Amino acid sequence: MEILIIDQCSNSKSYPDESAVYDAAEIDEERLEALCERDEAVSLPARKLYTGRQQRYISEAVDSLRAGGNTVDRYFISAGFGLVEESEELPPYDVTFADMSAAEIDSRSESLQISERAQEAVASNTYDVVFLALGSDYYRALDLPNLFSALPQTTLAVTFNQEEIAARNDNVVSIPARTQQAKEQGTIVVALKGVYLKNLAGHLANGEEPTSPDDVKSACLSEPTSQKDLTEF
Repeated sequence: MEILIIDQCSNSKSYPDESAVYDAAEIDEERLEALCERDEAVSLPARKLYTGRQQRYISEAVDSLRAGGNTVDRYFISAGFGLVEESEELPPYDVTFADMSAAEIDSRSESLQISERAQEAVASNTYDVVFLALGSDYYRALDLPNLFSALPQTTLAVTFNQEEIAARNDNVVSIPARTQQAKEQGTIVVALKGVYLKNLAGHLANGEEPTSPDDVKSACLSEPTSQKDLTEF
């Protein structure tokens, strides 16, 4: 399968203690390439920079999906730099949507062209499934209604805890990712999206390819019968 995953940045980041950490003002004043080239900066690929639990669990799921022969593209929504590919080099920074009001999120998202770049990403390939593994602030920055307007009808989209907007689109499904589901999956809430993706990887490894939003939801919520090792963390 061709799969696109849009993840989010995390407060927890991996970089040396002595490395310079940039704020929004410094980021906005200078190009990313120039920041990475500063002597005091230590840049890392986005996948390695973000060390939050959700990001680590999803990385494991991505590895399982790729090991099963699936093509997976992964992006992160960064409150500092916008939409970035997992291999893109980023310097340490301290910018988060959690510290912003709704109006500030909207303004920063517009300046970083997050929605526009995400629309280009979902339309750039014939993806079978697009996973939007995000929290509420990042869904706001993404502008879901506009994103779904750019989504090809042949592509299935998966959101989490977004039942109202998913109900308006035939090719979109919302999967619950709350405390109850975490207990049912034997994990914690921040790990749920990674667990769901690993469940899907196991079903795909069994030769079960989802063809509808309900199929994708079922595959994410149920542990594959012969691939239990794929969902153990």
